[in-house]
Amino acid sequence: MPDQHYYTVVFPFSTDRKRVLLGLKKRGMGEGLWNGFGGKPEPGETMDQCAIRELQEESSLTATAMDRVAVLIMRLESGPERVIFVYTVTGFSGDVCESDEMRPRWFDLENLPYSQAYTEARIWWPYMLAGRTFVADFTFNDDSIVRQECREVQQQDLDTYLP
Repeated sequence: MPDQHYYTVVFPFSTDRKRVLLGLKKRGMGEGLWNGFGGKPEPGETMDQCAIRELQEESSLTATAMDRVAVLIMRLESGPERVIFVYTVTGFSGDVCESDEMRPRWFDLENLPYSQAYTEARIWWPYMLAGRTFVADFTFNDDSIVRQECREVQQQDLDTYLP
């Protein structure tokens, strides 16, 4: 079993599901790219708890309706495998605020910034935006995707990837 590091990424949707809140990463891994809000769990924290905390820290929103919709597996030529749990949020409280890590902005679903997002976003974001439950498995050689697979699964199948 390869060394695995676990992460969350959270995508809040407007109540009409026509817009999604993305954050422009201001520092660290992914700097200059648009993505959802997330990060690593703290010791003793579940992935769901991590998702709620990271969303609040990075956008000031508190999730009130959230679903785990996907698992992304990122296999790198060197280094640990990344297992990322993807969440969608359809209910929240609070006002969106910029943090020291992320600059939030609402995007129409027809006008997403794919050219300023991770390369693999073009592959898996459409699954998420369509409301599918899925596992996406990517193998990278440097910054290039050398193998990819997205497959729809049942909701309970996502639990098998939990740490």
